[in-house]
Amino acid sequence: MLIKRAAPPGATGRVYGTVYSGLDLGFALAAPVFGAILDHGSPSGVFSGAAMALVGGVLSAALVGARVARGQGGAAKMAA
Repeated sequence: MLIKRAAPPGATGRVYGTVYSGLDLGFALAAPVFGAILDHGSPSGVFSGAAMALVGGVLSAALVGARVARGQGGAAKMAA
């Protein structure tokens, strides 16, 4: 729902595509990074890394939500 509200009119599909491409890239990069952390004998580092990624995602969503609430959709503003 946040993506749909943040997308400029007529660009919802492109925004979804960008977001899901970013998710795929993140998953592809996270696996070897977390694997290397495990290989170096730090299983707790995986939990720390996952927690940092979660906090980053929550902060990012909060920033986008605040911008949408103020009516300043960044992509819509750039297109104007």
